Amino acid sequence: MFAISKNKEYNNAYVTILRRKGVNFILEGLRKHTKDIDFKPLGITLLSILFLGTVTFIKYKPVYTVTVSGEALGYVNSKEELNKNLNDYINHREGTIASIEIANMPEYKLELVGRKQATQEKRILEKIEDSSVITYKTYAITVNGEKVNEVNTQIEAESIVSNLQSDLKEGVEFNLGIAEVLSTEQNGISQDSAFEVLNGMKLAKTQEYEAEQARLEQERIARERAARLEQSRRAAIAAAQVGSYGSGNIGGMNLSYPLRTSPLITSRFGEYGSRRYMHTGLDLATQMGTAIYPIASGTVIFAGWDGSYGNKVVVDHGNGVQSWYAHCNSINVGVGTEVTTDTCIAAVGSTGNSTGPHLHLEIRINGSAVNPQNYLY
Repeated sequence: MFAISKNKEYNNAYVTILRRKGVNFILEGLRKHTKDIDFKPLGITLLSILFLGTVTFIKYKPVYTVTVSGEALGYVNSKEELNKNLNDYINHREGTIASIEIANMPEYKLELVGRKQATQEKRILEKIEDSSVITYKTYAITVNGEKVNEVNTQIEAESIVSNLQSDLKEGVEFNLGIAEVLSTEQNGISQDSAFEVLNGMKLAKTQEYEAEQARLEQERIARERAARLEQSRRAAIAAAQVGSYGSGNIGGMNLSYPLRTSPLITSRFGEYGSRRYMHTGLDLATQMGTAIYPIASGTVIFAGWDGSYGNKVVVDHGNGVQSWYAHCNSINVGVGTEVTTDTCIAAVGSTGNSTGPHLHLEIRINGSAVNPQNYLY
């Protein structure tokens, strides 16, 4: 039996549908057969609705046509129930699902259809769900800032990082991190698979580091061996030169060679050559930039430019003995600097009146230049 719903919208739509199904014809028939009966207007209306509802209830049933983006998907008995199911689906958070978004929610239209017309709640719900966009959240392990593998949970990612860092050798370039990843695809792999891949990378990086350290150690050993050989060679040359040319000391002060190479003597003390004056030092030609060392310990009393000498350093060794180093490319000390035979005071150059890179070495005793070869070379 037809009953009036408490939903005003439903009743209004229902009456509208009745009118489309031919209710106007039935109402007109009722008016013809009851024109001589003195019914009150309200009674007539209620009687008409009761009659029409009974007839319609037997033949038709109310349903909702579901439409999404203009496409009719079918009928459902209750729009509230369908909306509830969709909300449950959207709010579902299982596994790595971060969010579910349905771009276009369904629209509804109340219709009367034949009693035998089936509804399609399940099919409509599945079709709407199939059109949704699912965003997944995973956790990527990064190596030196690059994403390598993704796992499903942060706990898994932290466990992998902790295990990999536990025995990581210091100095190996294998910086681990964790980054949250949002994607419409499920990219997470199992914790064991991710660890296996990353551990393989760690082992490769460790082997690479160890090979590089071994190479550097071999180079260091080779350099030290070469330095020892060079030192022995220089000592032998120095000993031979001291024995040939000079005593190697001044007043009991042992002297050291100012250059740690084997220079070429290009001009000796006392020579004139093209000069208008006597040469007051010893010219030792060698490569530009070669380190210059004092012939003995002392104090720097001059360091700067001095006319034809160019860049010059003067060291006072006490007891009236000084040594001069001229034509330097650069100077490493200043006035007042205390130096030893291991102090690099300047570098060989060609500044001032010079025809090429060389060291002009002078030794002065009580202000007078003496022949350096009385003591060295």
